Amino acid sequence: MNAPRRSPIAEALFSLGLLAYPRAFRARFGAEMRDDFRRTRTVGTNPSGTLGTLGTLLSNGLKERAGAARRWAFFPNHTPHLYEPSGRHFMFWDTLRADIRHTLRLAVKTPVFTSLTIVALALGIGATSAIFAVVNGVLLRPMPYRDDGRLVNLWSFNTSENRPRNPISPANFLDFQKMNTTLDGLEGYFTFVTPTQLVTDSGTEVAYSVFVTSNMFNMLGRTAATGRTFTMGEESGVVVLSDGYWRRRFGADAAVIGKTLSVSGQTLQVIGIMPPDFVFPYAGMLGPSGFTRVTGVDMWLPIAFSGPMAVNNRMLSQSGQIVRNVHWFGAIGRLKAGVSAEQAEADMMTIAAQLEQAYPATNKGWRATVVRSIDQSVGTIRPALMILLAGIAFVLVMASVNVANLLLARSIAREKELATRAALGAGRARLARQLLTESVLFALAGGLVGMAVMSWTLRGLIALAPADLPRISEVSVDWRVLLAAGLTTMLTGVLVGLLPALSSASVSPQASLQDGSCGTAGGALRRRARAGLVVAEVALAVAITTGAVLLLRSFVSVTNVNPGFDTSHLLTWQMNVPQRLTTPTDRLAFYRDFFARIETLPGVVSVGGTTRVPLGSTSVTTSVQIEGRPVPAAERPEVQFRRAMHNYFAAMGIPIRRGRTFDPDDGPTAPPVAVINETMARRLFPGQEPIGQHVRTGPGATGPWTTIVGVIGDIRHGGLEEEPQPELYINYLQGPPVSPFIVVRTTADPALMTETIRAEARRIDKNLPVYDLRTMSMLRSESVSTRRFILLIVGAFGVLALGLAAIGVYGVMSLVVSERTREVGVRLALGAEPSQLLRMIVMQAARLAGIGVAVGVVAALPLAPLLDSQLYGIRSLDPLTFIAVPFVLMTIATLAALVPARKAMLVDPLTALRIE
Repeated sequence: MNAPRRSPIAEALFSLGLLAYPRAFRARFGAEMRDDFRRTRTVGTNPSGTLGTLGTLLSNGLKERAGAARRWAFFPNHTPHLYEPSGRHFMFWDTLRADIRHTLRLAVKTPVFTSLTIVALALGIGATSAIFAVVNGVLLRPMPYRDDGRLVNLWSFNTSENRPRNPISPANFLDFQKMNTTLDGLEGYFTFVTPTQLVTDSGTEVAYSVFVTSNMFNMLGRTAATGRTFTMGEESGVVVLSDGYWRRRFGADAAVIGKTLSVSGQTLQVIGIMPPDFVFPYAGMLGPSGFTRVTGVDMWLPIAFSGPMAVNNRMLSQSGQIVRNVHWFGAIGRLKAGVSAEQAEADMMTIAAQLEQAYPATNKGWRATVVRSIDQSVGTIRPALMILLAGIAFVLVMASVNVANLLLARSIAREKELATRAALGAGRARLARQLLTESVLFALAGGLVGMAVMSWTLRGLIALAPADLPRISEVSVDWRVLLAAGLTTMLTGVLVGLLPALSSASVSPQASLQDGSCGTAGGALRRRARAGLVVAEVALAVAITTGAVLLLRSFVSVTNVNPGFDTSHLLTWQMNVPQRLTTPTDRLAFYRDFFARIETLPGVVSVGGTTRVPLGSTSVTTSVQIEGRPVPAAERPEVQFRRAMHNYFAAMGIPIRRGRTFDPDDGPTAPPVAVINETMARRLFPGQEPIGQHVRTGPGATGPWTTIVGVIGDIRHGGLEEEPQPELYINYLQGPPVSPFIVVRTTADPALMTETIRAEARRIDKNLPVYDLRTMSMLRSESVSTRRFILLIVGAFGVLALGLAAIGVYGVMSLVVSERTREVGVRLALGAEPSQLLRMIVMQAARLAGIGVAVGVVAALPLAPLLDSQLYGIRSLDPLTFIAVPFVLMTIATLAALVPARKAMLVDPLTALRIE
């Protein structure tokens, strides 16, 4: 009678449970255990018994596997268990330990080779890890918010001006907040940093603030490190400080909580200090308008939608309604679970269409854009960082190729050793495994040294990085960086040793042990391997150097751009007029005295001011109504709006193209006048004379008409790469600002005037805060700082690539000369001219370099367009670059081959013929 059988499910579960045991154990006892399981009573009689059996099976199997692993790792000479093959596992362990000891002995005997190999790998691995640390900190590391992957930024899309990321008006923000169905929360903030005046016992100083809606911190999922954040509906009288400002200004005194500060005429109570890692908003979240380029935040203030603070911040229209026709709000929201950014954008587009129908006078042509917050914060720098990562990966490959060449070179010297081992019975797999063990150990050593290189490189990159590089302060070494460094090390070790191991393992014992055969056995394979490595190295050098040269030429193009004014001998700073000057008349009286005193300072040629200094501040736009052209408010053209103070155009060196500039007669009681730039004249008055035309500015545009009296040359405000925008200036005498930028033209180095300016400002008024003093040359340099940073790193890659290519060609040609010493001696003995030998060897190097250059050019052609986002003034397929780089590479390769070639010319024929 057959024994009852278990169900198929129980049989399958038992088979899976057996996998917990070592394979050798299952081979020896598995069938017996399965039969025993089948002889027990059926599942239907006692299901719990089956589950208990399976639990015991898993537990015992895992214990047995752990014991086998422990014996394999720590007790290689332990007597094997019955089911373990006699020493098979332990023989592998023994041979591995022997290979490690052999590698260490060789490393000690050849310190120069060992050092060169480890240093080359350390530089490649360390530099690669450092660049990855920057990429990780900027692009991959979560932002300091709860569940940051669900955060999105909402913008208005100004379709008439084709600006998809335009700030939102306060009224539209409230409608988006109330009407959306795809967000768990939507909060707002002013899209600019405001310089505020903090009154202290020693005078007035500047602090930088951002206004946010009261629920912002809660929506971001962050609480204060000390104290609290704003409560829902809290709109005035309180302030939250950043950790950095709290430490700098208050010495990290916790007693500051509850104290009051006098900030820009308001009395605010400090209620909280945010944690050190908290950042909001990131620079990428700010809009194009504002008062300063500063992006660091010292304090946060709540946005008021009603009351005196709302009036002060121009949140309310003349009728007392929330403003809908002026845009300066940013919005950040949290997606509902399972909702994508694309779905949220569709939702916002529907709302925008409804608002356009409800408010056609202000919302016609306005749509919505939704961007993931991480992309909003770092999107502009992402392409550049990916280029850096790709470039350093190429350099690592080149360094690895050089190390592979070193290992190939050493394999020639060890050929007889390897042949002897092969003759004694070592198989090809055994020899290859030994050589791979060596390369992996070298890579591990290089990886350890590379950690120090990574630390030094990372500190250097952070020091060189421009201050406005997104999230650069968050770059550090974390588990992702360490994991990437470890994987890079292991992968490099395997790849570096693979080709030398395969070529050396194919050595012929009979040929290699014959006299005089050293360097010839297996020679064909080795020569092809070395040639292939050189070709690869030169090709990589061409690709990297092409990118570096393109970026260099682009940088030169940017720096040669004429900004439209003379940047030399200019000093600029920002200041806030004293708070006691509350009326335009008081401010004008202050400015008359201020400019008169600055003009009398030694070395001052001329002085002026503006509300938006070129290259050193943000911008603000206004809509323009042109007399005789009635169009709806939403369709009026937008222009950059600025004020010119005193002798601003003369101090800046901005040319007057037509008409005149402002003069003292254009005072508060005179008819309003304006000066525009050439771009505005060309776009708004094509084929017409702009002088004498009348315009109104602002969304209301109900005041008196302003007469255009002059046209100035175009200047580049946002950056040297930014095309000039339409600009309109009004006279400060007809609207004195409260936070102007002052510019002074000097006879000598303007940087030497900074202390003089500060001292004079204190003499004028001790509460006159003067800040952000910089020369215009500094502003021009800072405007291309990110481009310069990328260029410096990629340029270093290019120089390193050229050096590695030269070393690779030199090393291979040295080996060629060494291998062909007897051939050279024979040729010389038969009457060959040394110059012929020189030409022969150099031409051999040139052929290899030529193939590498050709491969590199073919590879660079599709890769170069990836640099388009970083280029200015040149094409990615620039003919001059693609001609110059191959020529330079060929020249370097030829020069690198000359040294071993000249050595070959000095070979003594008799000595060469006696070489074994």
